[in-house]
Amino acid sequence: MDPNDPEILRFPTDKFRPISDAVLRLRLSPILENHGIWRAYCAAAGHIASGYRKPYVVSAHGMLDEWALRNKRWKKTVYSGIIERPNLQRAACLRALTVAEAENYRSYGLRNAIVRIPNGVHLPEGVTSNLFLDKHPELRDRRLVLFLSRIHYKKGVDLLCQAWASIAAEFPNTHLVFAGPGFDGTLERTRQLVAELHIADRVTFTGMLSHPDKWSALASSTLFVLPSWSEGFSVAILEAMAASRPVIVTHQCYFPEVAREHCGWVIDPDVHQLEDALGEALSLPQSALDRLGRNGREVVAARYSWEHIGEQMVQVYDWILGGPKPSSVEVFD
Repeated sequence: MDPNDPEILRFPTDKFRPISDAVLRLRLSPILENHGIWRAYCAAAGHIASGYRKPYVVSAHGMLDEWALRNKRWKKTVYSGIIERPNLQRAACLRALTVAEAENYRSYGLRNAIVRIPNGVHLPEGVTSNLFLDKHPELRDRRLVLFLSRIHYKKGVDLLCQAWASIAAEFPNTHLVFAGPGFDGTLERTRQLVAELHIADRVTFTGMLSHPDKWSALASSTLFVLPSWSEGFSVAILEAMAASRPVIVTHQCYFPEVAREHCGWVIDPDVHQLEDALGEALSLPQSALDRLGRNGREVVAARYSWEHIGEQMVQVYDWILGGPKPSSVEVFD
């Protein structure tokens, strides 16, 4: 089975498709792949699939992480008992992006089969900094520290601002770039924090970047930083490593290869640790940073290409439909 086969229906990718069309497609599809939880359309998709006796896979994308469960805890407790837990219990298989997420499923009390397969990324070729720097000429000849993600409080944007305010004076030719859309009012609060810390002249907000602009921004950067409090599995980290950029991430990003394969720094979501990591990274010679970046690209090429991920998902789909069980599937004893 081809994971890109149009007969494999995916939610919420198809959430804006007219309901009648989506239901028709579900009736004709052998299997449903359901991305995300805590959303009505995800629960509806699982309910409809069960009604037509179609198996479905659920990927929670970090939404059962301890931090995520604490966020709006009472609402989730009620919604879980009525809707979400039954929806998850009916799934033919639960997809975990990390070892930690597999443990989160079990901690939530689920006994379904679990497969641990991460997200993937297409490795770019021939990307240059020209597109991004043509749009932001004031950043030419600067070393760029790049945050590329949703600007949301769980991403540790306040920590990054505070750490940057502490060390920016030591690196006068370096500039912090926030690239991504605002979420839950965090962009406005971050702009205010930047002003209060008196670093507005050392910080740029680009807003949401298009696909080519995103890769060009990565090509323009010296360093990628994501000091998150909680992540399912960050595609932004994969993209930065695919672009041969050294990274600073937190343990809560669940990407141990960064430290193990010498691709960058793994820290706690702590201002002082972030200050130290930024200071150490920006003090290294470019040759050392390039070496860290090459290590990251090699990791992504070997383990996280979409071709490799797709082959693993094909085996899972075939098993659900009656084929042999792949070794990646853990069945609860």
